[in-house]
Parts: sequence; C-alpha cells; structure tokens
Amino acid sequence: MMLRRALASGLSAAVATAGVAALAVTAGPTGGLLSAPGDLALAAATGCASEPEPPTYTPTATPTSSPTGSPTGTATASASPTPAKATATSSPTSTPTADPEPTTDPEPVTSVEMVQANIKSGTALKKFKADLRKVFRTCPDFVTFNEVPMRQPQYLAPAGYEMFRTPGQYTGANPVVWRTDRWVPEARGTTMISNKQGYGKGQHVMWGVRYANWVTLRSVDGKQTVSVVAVHIAPKSPRTTKLLGPSIQRLGALVGQLSGSGPVLVGGDFNRHYKSSEYPRALLDAARLNAVYDLSGKYEPTGDHRGATIDYVMVRPAEVFTVLKQRTRELNSDHDAVVVELSLPEETVGEPVVSFSAGTTVNDPASVSQRGRSTVIRSIKSVIKAVPAGEELRVRTSSLDVRRVAAKLLAAARRGVTVNVVTGTAESTTPERWLTKQLSEIPGSYVRHRPAAFEPGTTSSVLLASRAGITPWTSLALDRGLSRTMVSQRTVLRLETKKKAYKKQVRAFKADAAPPSAEPDEPTEEPGGEPGEGEGGDVPEPEETAAP
Repeated sequence: MMLRRALASGLSAAVATAGVAALAVTAGPTGGLLSAPGDLALAAATGCASEPEPPTYTPTATPTSSPTGSPTGTATASASPTPAKATATSSPTSTPTADPEPTTDPEPVTSVEMVQANIKSGTALKKFKADLRKVFRTCPDFVTFNEVPMRQPQYLAPAGYEMFRTPGQYTGANPVVWRTDRWVPEARGTTMISNKQGYGKGQHVMWGVRYANWVTLRSVDGKQTVSVVAVHIAPKSPRTTKLLGPSIQRLGALVGQLSGSGPVLVGGDFNRHYKSSEYPRALLDAARLNAVYDLSGKYEPTGDHRGATIDYVMVRPAEVFTVLKQRTRELNSDHDAVVVELSLPEETVGEPVVSFSAGTTVNDPASVSQRGRSTVIRSIKSVIKAVPAGEELRVRTSSLDVRRVAAKLLAAARRGVTVNVVTGTAESTTPERWLTKQLSEIPGSYVRHRPAAFEPGTTSSVLLASRAGITPWTSLALDRGLSRTMVSQRTVLRLETKKKAYKKQVRAFKADAAPPSAEPDEPTEEPGGEPGEGEGGDVPEPEETAAP
C-alpha cells in the first residue's frame, strides 16, 4: 500500500529523514531526506519504473548441475508479483490517482524476486542513479548491494522499501533492502566474514576486511519467514589468497544459524568464476548453499570480467525453491545485476540450529512485530537450547528477570548441561529465586549472587557455552541485564567464537563465582510452579522457535 501510494502521488508529499542509530541504519519506506525535484523523480523512478524487460531465460525442469538438495518445487508459483504501477509520471507535480480500497487479508506470497547488484565504488552519481532505476525496475522483493558503503539510504531504499546495514566503510558496504508492503523485519545483524588488516600495493581500502549484513523477514500474512544475506567475498590477491576458505566457512555458519527461522537467500559478489577450479563448491555443499545456477542448470557472464560469472544468488535449502526466471541486467557498473524469481512454499519452516556465527544481532523496540522486538531474547534462548548434554553453560548477568530465559537454563541443566549463574542483584528477582532453588537440586549447577562483582549503576550480561550445536567456545555479550528491557529498549547482542577470548572470560567468571568469606548462598523457595505461571509483569513472547 505504501509503495502504491507513493508512486501514484509522484512522491509529492514530504518525506522524513531516515533513522540512523549508533550501530545500524534502517531506511524507512519514505527512504530518507530528498532535497530536490530531481531526487524526487529518481525515487519515483527507482520505485518500480515501468520499463520493458528484455527477453528472459526460463529454466528447463532438468538442471545440468547437481544441487546439494533436490529441488522439488513444492509451491505452486504465480506470475512475478509486482505492485500496481503508477499511472502518473515521475514529476512531483503529477496528479495522484485514488488509492484502491484496502483488503482485509494480504495476498499470499507464492514467489519472490531478488536482485543482486554490485554497483562499483566510485561510479559517477548520474550513472549510479541510472543503475538504481534498473535494479528496482520490476519491484523486487529483496535487493542485495555491494560496494555502496557511502551511498545515501534514500537512493538505496526508495519509497516502499527499507534497508539495513551497520554504518561504516567496511560494515556498510553490503546492505539488504526489502519491500515493506510484503515483508516485516524480525531480526537483523552484521557478521564478520574476513578481517585481514593492511593494504596491498596501490590499494586505498583493505581488501581483506569484509562483513555481511543480514535480515530475517516475515511475510505480512505471517505464514513465511526468510532470511536475506548480502556478502562480498575478498578478491584474489597476494594478501587475500588464503581468505576464501575461512570466509565461506563463516558465511556457512551464519546461514546455518539463520536457517533456524526458515529458508535463507544469499546475494553477493564471490569473486570466483562459477566454472573455475577456485569456485568453493565443497565448502558451499557443506553449508548446504546452492547457487541458483545449480538449480536452473544455466549461468551467464555477470559483468566486465572476461566473461566470468562471479555474482550469485544462493539459497538454502535448495529443495524448497524452484527457479522461475533468471536473467542479468546490464549496468554502468562493471557488474551486471543478477535477477532471479523463485517459488516460495505457502508456509515455511525452520531447521534445527546447529551452528552459530560471530557477529551482532540487534532488536527493534519500535517494531510493529513482537518478534522484531524480542529478537535478542530469542537469540539467547536459541543458544541455550543448542548446548548439548555434557557441556558447560556459564551466565554472568547484572540481573536475571526474564522468566522464559530462566526456564531454558533449567531445561538445559535437566538434560545434562552444567549450568552456573552469577547475578549482581542486591535483592534477587523472582526468576533468580526460583532458579536458585531448582538448580540446587542438580549437582554441579548453581545460582550465586555476587553484587560486589558488578560495577554499581552498570548493567551487562555474558553467556559462555563450551559448545552450542557444533560451534565450540560460543560467547554472547550484551550491555544490559537479562531483563525485559531487552524488548523495550534498543539492544545489541555480540557473539564471538574465539577460543582465547572464551577461555579468558571463563577465568573471569570463575573469579566472580568464587564464594566470598561470608555465609554461603541459601536458596529461597518460591511458591508456585514454573516461572511464568500465574505471574504478571512480564512481556508476552511468541511460541519458542529456533530463530537466531
């Protein structure tokens, strides 16, 4: 609706400034600050301009390349979904047409269009705008960009779209953009893919420093959840030649984590030709990632790289997708845009989370979606749930005041995980008192109250899992306690998987947990059963899922 209204009016209404947070930028459906009529015309044009499409390739049913999973085409695909086109021109003085009557139920999403576009850094603004018009020409559901860290949000996310990236020269290079009339964000974050510091001869940026941005989105009818990842793998050079393997492994870990919510789509420049010996097929197979070229059985050059195919849209799991259309669009950039239309099941399901990836996850306390507000809590519960029996889980928090987190800690202890908790509250919360009593009955597990271990007036939490799924040395850190403010206030969760850092934090935890010379802890019995039964004051949460 927003998209159609903005287009029909020629964007003659005033637009708001895009929200810029300390860590992450999300451009709203109004896109950001547009200062001149030319900018307004551009936004209207990039918001799905009516231009004819060149002939497209429609794949045959039999692919020539074997994907990791066998595509079954379980969903019945419809024609490419595009919002109603504007009947007005892109001039801001155009007469708007009347909005259609709103419908009670949103239309189901049976297919999605995704565009991957590397718009070369340094492209002149006029050519950059022309490339954007081509990127948004058919109203794609998702767009993944590369090489645009300094480009303004109002260009990258025109009317009817939103965008996520973490601002910065390296973290902001690969944003994810999505249509707001079909998708609502539930989680978002940024993950380091490679971190080789230093400059090669003649280089002005560090080729070895790469980050992926990702967003988990739910369809407006609530039946489908997908994650979209934008990534740019380091090119081959004397400094970066050994980065390909670790980069794909980190990407695979991220995709494995996101797959707990539903299917995953990855768009990016991988800097390796699809048919070359350097293409990391074995590592991609291990991550269950398939290029759409695997599914369609066809590939073609994706830019001015001696006929090489180095830009990709990849999916997991392959068996839920069917390639309906696949094509490239010539851009002024040295890369062509890759445009893919894929079928989507009427309802999506997530996989069991078996791996976790270093990076950040942020919630959105202003989200209309409760799941968007509770992203961080769900991430914490996902890690706790994935710790196998026989492993150790240590929690250091200034306050434990989320009853479902306490329940997950107890469930981990009951299945054989050693659970140790240190809290900094002077007066125990209800979940702390309940968990103290329950863990006192399980050998090796405990809750200890150590207010002196926390700096007065500060809040923080650290969770240390010796193993979560197949990922060892998993450390989670956030700058607030495990309280309901994780939903009501902006919260950033940082996840690390480095052994050295994990060991250092375990030593600090043990020092804080050491019994003081005073009296030992005495569990206080809390009447009632499980936390959350018959107690008010907590924020309601959805049914438990393995969402990252």
